[in-house]
Amino acid sequence: MIIDAHIHLWDKINGRLGTEKVQPVKDGIIRIGGKNIQGMPTWFSDCCNPAELALAALDDAGVDRAVVTQEYLDGNQNDYLLWVKQQYPDRLFVHGLIDFTKPQNLDHEFNMVADMGFKGIKCPAMFLPSLKPRIKLDDPPLMLIWEQMYERDMVLSIDLAQGSVQVPEMRRVLKRIPDLKVAIGHFGMAGKKNWMHQIQLAEHKNVHIECGGIIWLYRKEGPPFRTAQQKIKQAAKAVGAGKIMWGSDYPRTMVDFTYRQSLDFVRHGCDFFTEEEKNMFLGENAARLYGFNYSKQKKPPRPLITES
Repeated sequence: MIIDAHIHLWDKINGRLGTEKVQPVKDGIIRIGGKNIQGMPTWFSDCCNPAELALAALDDAGVDRAVVTQEYLDGNQNDYLLWVKQQYPDRLFVHGLIDFTKPQNLDHEFNMVADMGFKGIKCPAMFLPSLKPRIKLDDPPLMLIWEQMYERDMVLSIDLAQGSVQVPEMRRVLKRIPDLKVAIGHFGMAGKKNWMHQIQLAEHKNVHIECGGIIWLYRKEGPPFRTAQQKIKQAAKAVGAGKIMWGSDYPRTMVDFTYRQSLDFVRHGCDFFTEEEKNMFLGENAARLYGFNYSKQKKPPRPLITES
């Protein structure tokens, strides 16, 4: 079984990047502030990113399940993802989103989202160090959220600021709540200065690292992303293959590469893994963290017309 530990879905984009508004244009183009950017593949003609399109990509590549995360970039998609959760409960795990840039509202927001039935919360934490006053992960309003998440057996998906700037804060959170379930995104921004400090957080019992977006970190290199493979090897050696997970960052990475390419550099590469370790990385670890029923049966990708 293969599980994608990092995809995005949205109904209509209405987000922000820092202080800049993010809005849809057409043909996969989004406007950030006053600049048009290709934010998704061109065939997303209405700039919507529905579950059905993602599931078609998963089926084509032979991927069984996926974990849906969120970003302030896209705007809050809780209502749409609640519908997705109800429609595809066996295939998709979805995270709710709350606004961590406004600590005074967090408790109320969290209870609303948790009561909706979400079993995970996304924290795009990389923006917090730049705010004035700075918001820390172990500030009392945030600690209250992490404690309630642990009590409700929820998963925290968190993207940290590049490097080690938030690592001490995260370690203090984990020291206080050692059994909190955590998935750290974007493979700790692999290759950036002090990136292994984020990977080493997986030394804590219930912390995992997912590699959603690692191919855009090495987009200039292209398939088979040999440096990305080396970084995965380095992380596996440091914290063990049982603590890292494959993810695609669908559909953003698909402006450069196909969905299959985001998977095949692992499926047909990463020869440093044993077969058992590769299965753990590609699905077994995510199944354990997110509560999917895991099967050792493989779902083959569809045959391509260009192969015949």
